Amino acid sequence: MAEYLFKSAWIESIRDKNIFLFFDFDGTLVPIQKNPENCYISPDIKNILESIQNKIKIGIISGRDLEDIKRRVLIHGIYYSGSHGLEIERENIKYIHPEAKTIKPLIDRIYRRLIEEMRDFRDVFVEKKAFSFTLHYRRVLPEQRNNLKKLFFRILKDFNQEKIKILKGKMVFEVMPAVDWDKGKAVLFIINYFNKKFFPIFIGDDKTDETVFKAIKNTGLAVRIGHSKNTEAIYYLKNQKEIYKFLSTLKEVFNV
Repeated sequence: MAEYLFKSAWIESIRDKNIFLFFDFDGTLVPIQKNPENCYISPDIKNILESIQNKIKIGIISGRDLEDIKRRVLIHGIYYSGSHGLEIERENIKYIHPEAKTIKPLIDRIYRRLIEEMRDFRDVFVEKKAFSFTLHYRRVLPEQRNNLKKLFFRILKDFNQEKIKILKGKMVFEVMPAVDWDKGKAVLFIINYFNKKFFPIFIGDDKTDETVFKAIKNTGLAVRIGHSKNTEAIYYLKNQKEIYKFLSTLKEVFNV
């Protein structure tokens, strides 16, 4: 069972280590919003990240598109990874998963079909990304959600199931290329690029973040937003608001 971070000895466990700090975006660096278009990093969080980036490396691993996440954070010199790790970028790294490129046309066809057939559902939002798309149904009336889900899965049956996979998140379904890749593999890819010289810390809140918790639980610090009995994370924060407290503590630890 995960331990509450601020009642643990986590600070001692990171002293004298080269830290690589990774975050999920939605629900972690920013609060979940009914409209995902409204999510931008706050000035306070941005200021702290900019103040500590000369002491540690920072990466953001998001389900959002690479370009989308970059414009919502706007911090130069950190590592950005979009589409659940399918895209990774910084000055010295530019990676796109090769299999995802080949499946992209199929994803685009499914997206167009979905948009056409879901016009009658009010407040459904389908977010198009470079290699995937996400169906957000948080704003859909509760009594309409079952019919929406049935239509969603009926449409998917008309396409090659071996080429796609569905990620289930908080009031979202994401249709992605069925490749052997996830956020956990993306984090390990970046860490391995530096010959494992860095101690990884990852903070996330969603089911898709469990792949990172599992990947680093024995070699780093895995922290979940929100307490859960069913998680690979070793530690947890009570809610997204405690991110500011975590970063402020980190700033004191590194004396910046």
